[in-house]
Amino acid sequence: MNVIGYVLVDGNPVEPAAATISVFDIALLRGFGCFESLRSYGGVAFRQRQHLDRLERSAAALGLGLPPRADQDRWVADRAAVGDCTVRVVVTGGTDEKGSGEGSRFIVFAEPLQAMDPTTSLLPVEAPWHPDGAVSELTGAKTLSYGPNVAARFHAREEGYGDALLVGRSGNVLEGPTNTVAWITDGVLETPELELGILASVTRQAVLDVAGRIGLLVREGAFPLQRMLDADEVIALSTLREVQPVIKVGEVEKPVGPITRQLIAGLRELIREETTQ
Repeated sequence: MNVIGYVLVDGNPVEPAAATISVFDIALLRGFGCFESLRSYGGVAFRQRQHLDRLERSAAALGLGLPPRADQDRWVADRAAVGDCTVRVVVTGGTDEKGSGEGSRFIVFAEPLQAMDPTTSLLPVEAPWHPDGAVSELTGAKTLSYGPNVAARFHAREEGYGDALLVGRSGNVLEGPTNTVAWITDGVLETPELELGILASVTRQAVLDVAGRIGLLVREGAFPLQRMLDADEVIALSTLREVQPVIKVGEVEKPVGPITRQLIAGLRELIREETTQ
C-alpha cells in the first residue's frame, strides 16, 4: 500500500514500514474491529464529524473504547492536511480473545486517491450474509469483517462488471460491497432504506442533502431488483466515487441522465462549500 508520510498509531507518528500490530490482535485473527475512510479535499476531510460519529457507533457496537474525540479529530486532521487523499482510520480489536479491547490500536494514515472510472457496471449478486431487514448486535456497524463483500466484488469483476450489487434473500436491492446505490424513476430519487441494515453512508446523506437543495423528491424504502432495472438512471455513491453513474445493471443498460449530472455537480458544490478554509 502506498502511504503518504507517516502512520499515526495511537497518535504516535511511525514510519510505514514500522507500523505494525500484534499478530495476536483479533482484528487479524477474527476480523474484529471497525474502520472509516474519509476523503480530503485540499487538506480538509469532508464531513469528518459524521465519519467519526459513525466510528463511535461502530466501536460501541463492538464494545471497544476509543481515544478522546479531540484526539481523534486532531489525528484525522493531521493526515488530511497532506492534501487531496484518502484518510484511513482503523480501530483494532486488541489482543484479548474475550473482546475486552485490551491492546486495541487506533490507526490513522493517508494514501493517494485511487483512480475512479467515470462510470461503472453492476452485477446483481445474492447476499445471504446481509441483514436484509433483520437486526443483530452489529447491524449498521462498519466492521472489518468484509470478506463476503470483497468476494462478491471479485466475482463481479471476473464476470466483466465494475462491481457487485448486493441483493437480499427477500429480493430487495441492498447496497454495493463498499458503496450505496440509488436510482431515478419518473423524476424521483429512490434509495434503499437504512432499516434494511445497509450502512448509513456519509455520501448517501450528502446526496440526499443535495436532492433537497435542487428540489428533487426522495423516496426511501424496500425495493425489489426489478424496480432498479426499470429505473431511468442509476448511480453508485461512496466517499471515493462521490456520485458515479451506473451504465449497466446485469444485462440492462442505463444512460447517464440529466438528474445524475445535477447530483454530480451538486455534490461537488456541497463539498467545495464545506471544505473551503
